[in-house]
Amino acid sequence: MVTYKVFLQRVDPKAGPSANFSFQVQAQNAQMAKVTAEAQYPGYRCINSPVRVG
Repeated sequence: MVTYKVFLQRVDPKAGPSANFSFQVQAQNAQMAKVTAEAQYPGYRCINSPVRVG
C-alpha cells in the first residue's frame, strides 16, 4: 500500500460543512486512491490526481 494525498471538492451542497479539503488515503495506485476517497465522502469529488506521499 502507498499513501496518497487527495484533494476533495464539494459538489453537493448538502454533503457537509467543508467546501473543500485534503487528506491522506492508502491505496495500491492513484486511481484506487481517488475511488476510495470519493467513496468515503459522498457528495465530494476528487478534482486533481492524487499525489503520492510515501
